[in-house]
Amino acid sequence: WARLTGRCGVALGTRGARRPNAAAALCTGEAAAAPPVLPSGHAGLRELGRGAFQELRQADMAIPVTKASWTAQSAATVGDDIAKAMRIALSGRPGPVHLSLPSDVLEDVVGSDVAAPAKSAFLPVVQPLAADTVTAVRVALAAAQRPLVLAGPAFCHAGAGDVLRRLSERTGVPAVAMESPRGINDPRLGAFAEVLARADLVVLLGKPHDFTIRFGEPPFVAADCRFIAIDPDQSLIERVAREKKSRLVASAVADAGAAAEALIAHAGPAAKPGAWAEEVEAAIGFRPPSWPQTKSATSGKLHPLELCRAIAPVLARDPDAILVCDGGEIGQWPQAVLSPRRRVINGVAGSIGASIPFAIAARKVEPKALVIAVMGDGTFGFHMAEFD
Repeated sequence: WARLTGRCGVALGTRGARRPNAAAALCTGEAAAAPPVLPSGHAGLRELGRGAFQELRQADMAIPVTKASWTAQSAATVGDDIAKAMRIALSGRPGPVHLSLPSDVLEDVVGSDVAAPAKSAFLPVVQPLAADTVTAVRVALAAAQRPLVLAGPAFCHAGAGDVLRRLSERTGVPAVAMESPRGINDPRLGAFAEVLARADLVVLLGKPHDFTIRFGEPPFVAADCRFIAIDPDQSLIERVAREKKSRLVASAVADAGAAAEALIAHAGPAAKPGAWAEEVEAAIGFRPPSWPQTKSATSGKLHPLELCRAIAPVLARDPDAILVCDGGEIGQWPQAVLSPRRRVINGVAGSIGASIPFAIAARKVEPKALVIAVMGDGTFGFHMAEFD
């Protein structure tokens, strides 16, 4: 829900041992820069430390996979807790938030003087890109011969890709959103790894410097390639500084979306794509020429490409269609050859098994649009009961 709408998805969970089961899924949300909020039950405050039923330090357990995790302390402030959770989830780099709701807090009675939070309390805090940084980025891009903008997973959600497209059109610099656990070998990106190795400037726009770009090391990225880091998380900028040292030529703490809009606003007229932009586009669009005719060599069996060729015209008939891809291998094929306007994949965390719940959430987002989930048998085995 969060990835398809850009708003907070809310997942209610029970307390105790079931709570860590739900928390395990937050790894996927955290890596995908998605903003789900997980309120869960909790042993009563008056019973803590006395051996309460299903007493567990569940808020502490969720900290490593959330932006914030705490336990509500009063019925009068639960509304403020919910507003705070949503604001944190949506602000900066989107990510999951956990809130434990003790049973006695939920059962308490509040007076008429307790008001619901104002709508503004739920809205994200925006960190704009400073004007001097906008100038520094523009100067660096103009001086580079083969620049690339690498954007984080948030640019793959809820229409955010349009911002990236406008940024590329206005600046003439190729901008690529990355959300696959296969990183530079993302099947959607074709031969992208070949052009990345030739870039002389990489702008990390809300994109962590991590394994997905092979840590920016040769031969995957040129040894003299320079970097710019723009991220709402100071620690991720510090990581680039630590890894690249003097090759980090500019950095700023700012929201990636707001930064992209600032760069668009201060760019000149739409730039005509140059040879480098055309080369990057061709590399990303490359697919083996044999694929359109590839068939299974075994009678009675299908090659994955035959499956995808059957799905393609069905997807094409519905512009609002949503494609869900999941699984270690089978999920890679539709990512490589199908191009719906909206899709949901497992994300950078690389966990498999969520395709059926993802598809059910997609149906809630789009009650009438076509939803197709492609998965392997192992993936199906995780959650077939979700059909019920």
